[in-house]
Amino acid sequence: MKFILRDEARATERRTPVIPNDAKTLLEAGFDISVERSNKRVFADAEYESVGCDLVNTGTWLKATDATILGLKELPDEPAELTAPFVHFAHIYKDQTGWKQEIARFRRGGGQLYDIEYLTKREERVAAFGYWAGWMGAALAAWRLLARWNGVGGPERGVGSFESREEVVEILQELSANCIKPRRAVVIGAKGRSGTGATEALKLAGFDVTEWDMEETRSLDRAALLAHDLLVNCVLMTGPGLQLLSSDEITNPLNFIQMISDVSCDPFSDFNPLPIYGAPTEWDAPFISLGQNGIREELELTAIDNLPSLLPREASEDFSSQMVKALLTYPDGAEWLAAKAVFDATVAKSCYV
Repeated sequence: MKFILRDEARATERRTPVIPNDAKTLLEAGFDISVERSNKRVFADAEYESVGCDLVNTGTWLKATDATILGLKELPDEPAELTAPFVHFAHIYKDQTGWKQEIARFRRGGGQLYDIEYLTKREERVAAFGYWAGWMGAALAAWRLLARWNGVGGPERGVGSFESREEVVEILQELSANCIKPRRAVVIGAKGRSGTGATEALKLAGFDVTEWDMEETRSLDRAALLAHDLLVNCVLMTGPGLQLLSSDEITNPLNFIQMISDVSCDPFSDFNPLPIYGAPTEWDAPFISLGQNGIREELELTAIDNLPSLLPREASEDFSSQMVKALLTYPDGAEWLAAKAVFDATVAKSCYV
């Protein structure tokens, strides 16, 4: 069985689904692994080569006929036909914009998609970046809000990846020490991976954190929600049922929220619980203004869709330790069969819509 670890198309993506040490584990188990050269990936090409991987040119995956292509984020728009098996986060199974066009590429080429989000056992994902997405999404929002309250510049003009979590912690704690204002944050989906990371980051920044999960949001106390300064959404909706804030509520006199971090970042879905923005924010412009809240303070939102790449080393190490266990069962393990079933159902659906 052969894998090609592709160089990510997105310029800001430094993560990898398999770190060198875990690639070594796969090699020792009998897998053949080629690694595309990359000047972005947080782990150097030489680290993969040193454990026995073959280094190949960037873009080798485009012509591969005998390998499964490993990656993280979406593919570039070309080629029009996808002939190989692919493993990555595609974000097309909830009727997101462009899903039919992406599925059509697989239909034309006869390829297969194993979406990492749908690699599940007993209905639980086997590998996720959730903790670091929540941690970084909350940290970024706290950083911006603390900087505003301190009257200093923050991350509003752009961010880049950090070499370690400690760099971010140092920034947050310095700003926190200089801020005497009470800080109230609420994390929605606090019991999940993302929610756990978000809660821990906010506490490091000196926030009092309200932790809400399914029980608290089943019958939402809207006044209590709006009483916080910072809202972090870590709930990825797969159906209707939860709306946290609408455009009409931004100027509600009871709305004290000044900052929102939408870690789940699914603005193109009909089930987005924050239907107040139209597209993810970017590294060079992490925040957008939604206007003034009920107390005439600016309400800003950040919604970066690859947050863990801001901490690429820690995020990759954590994810790879989960992913390698699944890769060792490829392609017949229960998680792969589950992902294939979702793909096949989506292909069938695309024929009729």
